Amino acid sequence: MGKILGEVTIRANGKQLKTKQGATLNPGGNTFTRHTGAGRSWGASKQFTVPSIAVVIAADEDVSVIEIGKITDATLTWEGDNGMDFMMTGVAQQAPFTLSDSGDITGTFEGDEVVEV
Repeated sequence: MGKILGEVTIRANGKQLKTKQGATLNPGGNTFTRHTGAGRSWGASKQFTVPSIAVVIAADEDVSVIEIGKITDATLTWEGDNGMDFMMTGVAQQAPFTLSDSGDITGTFEGDEVVEV
């Protein structure tokens, strides 16, 4: 029987982030758009979509939303408890991370490329 992904460890430049459950990885690739008219499809165009990792980070006393925002040109690793490991290079925040009174820091990192390691 296979081992299904249950937990993931995310590191930025080798330092583990205090992530909570709910991280998602998008390996990037092409997004296709169908062009239609007169009751038929005329074809599709494609546009590259950058890879991303969305995270929820515990807002612990030693975790700074400002310092997280300073992560640039980094390497993020996604280490799954089922052996599925990925590395994303050229990483920076997609938009400023947010801090909520629920104890969460949320946001998305984008990068140049995701490879399986």
